[in-house]
Amino acid sequence: MFKSFLRSMSVAMLIIGTMIGAGFASGREVVSFFGAVPNMFIALITGVLVFGCSVLFLFVGRRVRKSDIGEVNGEVFGKLRPLADVFMLFNSMTVLGAMLAATDSLASEFIDIRPFASIVLGIVCAIISIKGLSGVIKANAVLVPIMVVFLLVCCILAIDFPFAAQSSPIRPYSIILYVSMNMILGGGVLTTVHKLSPREILLASSVAAVAIAAILMFIMGALQSSSAASADMPMLLIALKSGKPMYFICMPVIGASIFTTMLSAFKSVYDYLNGFIKYKIVSAGLVLIGGLLVGAFGFSTVVGKMYPIIGAVGIVYLACNVWFLIRTRIKRNVKRKVKRAERAVDRRIGRARKQKLPNA
Repeated sequence: MFKSFLRSMSVAMLIIGTMIGAGFASGREVVSFFGAVPNMFIALITGVLVFGCSVLFLFVGRRVRKSDIGEVNGEVFGKLRPLADVFMLFNSMTVLGAMLAATDSLASEFIDIRPFASIVLGIVCAIISIKGLSGVIKANAVLVPIMVVFLLVCCILAIDFPFAAQSSPIRPYSIILYVSMNMILGGGVLTTVHKLSPREILLASSVAAVAIAAILMFIMGALQSSSAASADMPMLLIALKSGKPMYFICMPVIGASIFTTMLSAFKSVYDYLNGFIKYKIVSAGLVLIGGLLVGAFGFSTVVGKMYPIIGAVGIVYLACNVWFLIRTRIKRNVKRKVKRAERAVDRRIGRARKQKLPNA
């Protein structure tokens, strides 16, 4: 029972760690998708959608039972696998590039040594990725709870009380694009997790959804209580509002969020390349070089311009995964009915033979 709970919590931390990247933790994603003064009700809708997407990907992983995203795409998309692979590679490489750019942007708060900082963190991700998924899960299990606590503290201290929430307009398509963009990267990792029971999947998804919704709500509240939306990393200005100590606490928290998301993105691309290139170090080196090239465009540019594209195409990817679960469920039900019919026929034949034996 306790081991089951720990498995669920580990995967929940993986979901949260994948979603809370530099874009999320810095507030840049929130501003890009929802504006400078976002409606806090958006956080609740986001939580519900995160729960649904997490359940979807984990059940796909449970049904496919593959440890490589390329093999998962082969099962889900069939002949269209190359298109799915290209999209997932584009998605993961874009996120990886954004995280590498964010690393240099964060380091430049002290000293501008780009791209040295991003190269060092990229090499750490390469080492962990080569060791396998267990390393990714362990890293998230350790870092994510710390990130969540400090992000919440930072936001709560920055919110003006009494707080009057501003009711800015809600654009449903922005929420869908936002969740789609964030969960697609998670899908590249979650669909390779196939050891959870249905109950563990629901628990992991619930914990992740509640945590994401809560953090998002407090970030939005902090944004409404400040004028930090125009900054490259709004959360740093929000933290500075509470004094320099909180500012210096917020920096490593954002750094940890960069690392957890970078790790998932790196692992997704690495796993795919490693299916074609037998030398692990070469695969890891190519992933790092590709990420650095994307990151050269800058953090705000990648998040503001490329993330919405990922979200739009990601809706189609999500729909295909839903259809995969539906059609495989139908096939399984048909097979069960056929087997039941065959067993019923066998029983009838057996009874008929028994009736004939006495007469013989």
